[in-house]
Amino acid sequence: MTKKLSVITIFTWIISLAVWQLLFYSHKVVSEILWEIHTIFSSVLVFYTLLNLIVKETTLDIIKITFKIIFKVWLIIFIAFSMQNSFKQKAFVLTTTFIFGYLEGLIEINVWLRNFSFRFQSKLFQNATSKFDKTQLSIICLSLVHILCAFIALVFFNIK
Repeated sequence: MTKKLSVITIFTWIISLAVWQLLFYSHKVVSEILWEIHTIFSSVLVFYTLLNLIVKETTLDIIKITFKIIFKVWLIIFIAFSMQNSFKQKAFVLTTTFIFGYLEGLIEINVWLRNFSFRFQSKLFQNATSKFDKTQLSIICLSLVHILCAFIALVFFNIK
């Protein structure tokens, strides 16, 4: 199961990058930061995988709480200060929003996978019993969300 799941995980990750690339390769605003979007997204997935291999699941919950506090409290303060300052600070705020938001989402998906019993007949979810399998399923789910975000961004950027 793990080898097949690994292939599906990598395939879903590549598809999510490809969707963003195809939708925004010639967009006047997003095309300039497309490489950064791919890099940040992929880096968060790698960091999350390493984090899951190193720490216990209960420690992930503490990390999630910490990220929530950083993301929801301090990021708002950073945004307020950056509105008065340079573009570099705004880029930092946007990047950290992306990183903390996706990392928090991955941890939340992992908690959901840990606590949810799957009643429907999906071998992919039912046979995912190890910690690494659930890590990979979390990445697949977030990659699907990343694809959805590409379409939401497309709609947003096409609003006149």
